[in-house]
Amino acid sequence: MTRLTQLFLLLSGIGFMLIGVNTFRDPVAAMAGVELGVPSISALNEIRASYGGLQIGIGLLLVSAAFMTWLTRPALLVLSLVTGGLVVGRLISVMLDGIPNATIQALLGLEFFTTVIAMFLFAQQPQK
Repeated sequence: MTRLTQLFLLLSGIGFMLIGVNTFRDPVAAMAGVELGVPSISALNEIRASYGGLQIGIGLLLVSAAFMTWLTRPALLVLSLVTGGLVVGRLISVMLDGIPNATIQALLGLEFFTTVIAMFLFAQQPQK
């Protein structure tokens, strides 16, 4: 694994974990930038699970892969599929619903960039 791949996985993992921790800490504030209200206990539970626990889990996988070479290729595939899925969902929403706010547009750019880099690095990894 190259240093670039290791750094990319590490930074991506930290990013996912920061989103997760921030959401656990204050889900209402975490959702404010994307204009998503949190009207009930069930909504809080869903946000903490999906934006908190899931993000932390993906982040831990990516950080682990930065140090365990046998996880590098699978983690890059997971990262490209997760962020690629977000990109596709956001683009479909743009076509169906219109242009979202600047926060969502920035997330789309970051997710697109991450997907492209993850796919490129995945293709560079030797198959075992």
